[in-house]
Amino acid sequence: MTRQAHLAIGLWAVLACAVFSVTFDWQTRAAGHRFAGSQLQLYEAGLPVATINEGFRPVVRSAALRSSAWLGLILGTGVIATVAASRASKN
Repeated sequence: MTRQAHLAIGLWAVLACAVFSVTFDWQTRAAGHRFAGSQLQLYEAGLPVATINEGFRPVVRSAALRSSAWLGLILGTGVIATVAASRASKN
């Protein structure tokens, strides 16, 4: 592979990491708001509130898995497209 192909793959990796970061942050922020709202409702109703481990950790794990799927999809697509373009330009 050429130097340009390596650079392109590096840029795809940067894009994939940026997308992971943004989607993970957005999902955890939204989950935090939902968790805090549900905790407030439970507290106001006089019911026991959930711990962070019980109520928030599973949501964060799910957000990380969904964001990782996007990372893998973007990086995989970028690498495949770059390798294909690199091979096509050699012919």
